[in-house]
Amino acid sequence: MISHIDTQKCIGCGTCFKTCALGVFRMDTEQDNISPCMAVCPAGNNIRKINALLQESRFDEALECLVDTMPFPAIAGRVCPHPCESRCSRLERDAAVNINGIENFLGERDLAREVKPVPLRHISRVAVVGSGPAGLSAAWYLTLAGYPVTVFEAREKPGGLLSHGIPEYRLPGSLVDIYIARLQDMGVEFRCNCPLGNRGGMTLDNLDDLGFRAVVLAIGAGRGRPLPVPGAENMPHVVQGIDFLSDARAGRAAHVAGKTVLVLGGGDVAADAAVTAARLGAGQVRLVYRRSRERMPALPHSIASAEAHGVELLTAWGIQSLKEKAGGLQATFAANTAPEAASPQPPVYDLSQTMDIDADLIIAALGQDVDPGFSGTEIALTESGRIQADPLTLQTSVRTIFAAGDAVSGSGTVVQAIASGRRAAHSVCNLLQGAHTHMGHPPRRDIVKMQHLDKLESIKRIDRSHQETGTSLSIDETLGEALRCLTCGSKSRITYTDDCMTCFSCEMNCPANAIDVSPFKQFYPRHLGKHFIGDSK
Repeated sequence: MISHIDTQKCIGCGTCFKTCALGVFRMDTEQDNISPCMAVCPAGNNIRKINALLQESRFDEALECLVDTMPFPAIAGRVCPHPCESRCSRLERDAAVNINGIENFLGERDLAREVKPVPLRHISRVAVVGSGPAGLSAAWYLTLAGYPVTVFEAREKPGGLLSHGIPEYRLPGSLVDIYIARLQDMGVEFRCNCPLGNRGGMTLDNLDDLGFRAVVLAIGAGRGRPLPVPGAENMPHVVQGIDFLSDARAGRAAHVAGKTVLVLGGGDVAADAAVTAARLGAGQVRLVYRRSRERMPALPHSIASAEAHGVELLTAWGIQSLKEKAGGLQATFAANTAPEAASPQPPVYDLSQTMDIDADLIIAALGQDVDPGFSGTEIALTESGRIQADPLTLQTSVRTIFAAGDAVSGSGTVVQAIASGRRAAHSVCNLLQGAHTHMGHPPRRDIVKMQHLDKLESIKRIDRSHQETGTSLSIDETLGEALRCLTCGSKSRITYTDDCMTCFSCEMNCPANAIDVSPFKQFYPRHLGKHFIGDSK
């Protein structure tokens, strides 16, 4: 019978749990230290617990654990850049666990889940301005907490960036509609065609007059930055990237079939706009970025997708002038002599090295800024025009108003916005219950450092994700990837002692030598081999 586990040595890799034929062990994932993947997850997903539950085929519990921090997993699985995989401990042994594939599998399972109305437990009404990822997230968590929530959206349809800014091929609108309907089933009220302030609609003071005790501003950063060329904003053949993508989703995009399209920028909006133009039948699509390819802020799979659609990448060139020419435009670029310099260092252009490109349409995707549109209530802004908010609680200069998403941080990922909305919702709950707004926010936790990885078995990764293939992992593939997870920082525990048959498999396979099966090993020479004969430890 097994004797004990030295928890100081145990690294939580799960080898004992995975190799014990009789299921003596279980993994305890609730530890003070967190795994490297969890430390960089923008949503704070408990990745090791999710995978530990999947290792036991507890699918519903794994999904519940994911939804605790990611209410829209089917959306996140398609658009998240999954930085967690870049920190996976298995990279030092073979390849990262396919965390994105696992999330997509659980996301598909989540779509079939029934959501019931949430009973109201509070009378304080909360307004959420904006129905993008941050706004929907804030509404979700506030509703779960029992507050009556009303979401105000400037457009005719809720969804914000999810419905209007991300191309259909990356994020089907049907998925966004499912989650919006789910929020409505929970009790959230949506009011569309309600722009804020000087954009022609309500004001924050109006919300106070209507009886809302708190407000979450999740208005995003939807105003495209103009080209640094005089008069460009008045040229008929120049459009903003975010507007082009929005029009394309609504079927109103400019007719580009057979035309030459020039996209300026290096982020995901630029890459998405280039791919969308190519998919709409453009004859030639070029993407010009002022820095090097390595400095492009677009995600690697976005750049790869653009190239796969025939988009020509031209890097280290910056636009200098524009002039109208025969129903189109001619853009003049100068070479950047310091293309590896990172922002905010300005490019250094050599005006003796120039390049002219003719185009029927130019799409400017140089980034987005916040268009606050406030009227009445004074809310402090940063020098860059974003909403100034407490970095932890997201409370603005007005005590009852909080801000979340790109309006605070600038352009970020969908998952970052969702996490921001959750944080704002938590702070609102604190405020309305009379608690300090800083209370209850997750503390910073140390990251565990995995050891003895060279002693682990190398297992090939199932290298497939929805972002590249459009399909999710199967059940068997998901379980296989979950079993590759080392649940870093967990601790093994002896759960079913009486089932132990003293086979010594766990002790011999433990990479950290943390398991002691029996103190009388001299009685089991046939089980242990030459190395262990007579060794009683």
